[in-house]
Amino acid sequence: MKHTASGLLKSVGAALVGAALLLSATTAGAQAPEKITVRLDFTPWGIQAALHLAKSKGWFAEQGLDVTIEDGTGTLPGIQLVGAGKVEVAAVQLGPMALARENGLPVVGIAGFARKGDLAVMVDAATGPKSFKELAGKKFVSFTGSPWVPFIKSFAKGAGLTEDQFAVTMVAPPAMVATYASGNADGFLSMGPFGVPMVAKSRPSRALLAGDAGIVFPSFGLVSNEETIKKRPAVLRKLVQVNIRAWEYIYQSPANLEEGVKAIMSERPQAKLDADLLRGQIVAYREFFDTPNTKGKRFGWQAEADWVAAIKSMETAGAIKAGRKPSEYYTNQFVD
Repeated sequence: MKHTASGLLKSVGAALVGAALLLSATTAGAQAPEKITVRLDFTPWGIQAALHLAKSKGWFAEQGLDVTIEDGTGTLPGIQLVGAGKVEVAAVQLGPMALARENGLPVVGIAGFARKGDLAVMVDAATGPKSFKELAGKKFVSFTGSPWVPFIKSFAKGAGLTEDQFAVTMVAPPAMVATYASGNADGFLSMGPFGVPMVAKSRPSRALLAGDAGIVFPSFGLVSNEETIKKRPAVLRKLVQVNIRAWEYIYQSPANLEEGVKAIMSERPQAKLDADLLRGQIVAYREFFDTPNTKGKRFGWQAEADWVAAIKSMETAGAIKAGRKPSEYYTNQFVD
């Protein structure tokens, strides 16, 4: 069989084009970003800085991730969505995650950032109680979905108060801070690094930490479910590592922290956020990122000893059954 030079060139050319198209399609398939959704606890505030910063700087994209960040309606709803497999990850408080496991949800903490307990009673900085005993007879507000709820009775006991002496009225979440700021309550129950900056302009306050009355459990981190951990470990590892990178970057310098503030505002322009408030919350949370058991470890790493203390606190409050093990609640497999 004879082949002309032009015919050979056409055949070779067609083969090269076909190979190039195949290589292009294969490469595109290999580089298609992995989609994953992260559900936040509430509408934008300071503890969400790392996620928004990583998104705005393209750090997730660099790792081949297409991350959707959804605003939330509370820690518990976020945990429930993860437990039901509706979203892969929630950025929420880790303490309530442990309570959710008690109710059968297969959720696990995959990274801990604010590892020191942050539950606190916010009181007026000038005229409010200075000790737990001075809380007696005062009026306090919280809301039904608050992580405080399972621990109110246990806190009162640890603070040396009777239940009657520590009365807490439940209001709608948006009304909690407003009720206190307007002077219609002597204090409110929330997270200290969230609450103190929130009322800094309307009613300067200080926080009495629940940890000093024996209420101890880790605060904010990332939660996933057992099925996602089993099926998508590489994706979760990238997500956790980028979050760690973002928090380390934010706390390296005031200028970097300011980038975190701007990232929240640029990612949520419709929210009309207060930069001073966001900055105050990020700054306030820094001291809650370490415990004596996590010093020297990277952000995200969780200590078994901290979870042992948390389990004891939750058992005392009657929130979980006795005999639970720390390994049921967390994993460090995604943290270097």
